[in-house]
Amino acid sequence: MGIVVPFFNAFLIILQVIEWIVLVWVIISWILFFASQTSFRWRHKSAYMILNQLNDIFSRMTYPFLRPFRRILPPHKTAGIDWSPLLLLLAIYIIRGVADYVFRTWVFRG
Repeated sequence: MGIVVPFFNAFLIILQVIEWIVLVWVIISWILFFASQTSFRWRHKSAYMILNQLNDIFSRMTYPFLRPFRRILPPHKTAGIDWSPLLLLLAIYIIRGVADYVFRTWVFRG
């Protein structure tokens, strides 16, 4: 039973890292969208390019996790709104809750 605890903790850390990467990507994409709608991209070209590169990096990191949710609910069928980050975060919260419940019942049962 002592060997399972580090694996469970590593699993929770991985879920939390994925959660933070998705949240950062969503915030960067919002900032990039609003920066592209204003004169920010012409006034501050280097900052806009950095935002664009960060968006590209984070979208590449989140794409494998968001792909199944984008197949279920494609943006062109939801009026252009991409609900996949929200669904992924909801799935992470559910998986974390179920794993925590199973782990605690398994540890306290034995």
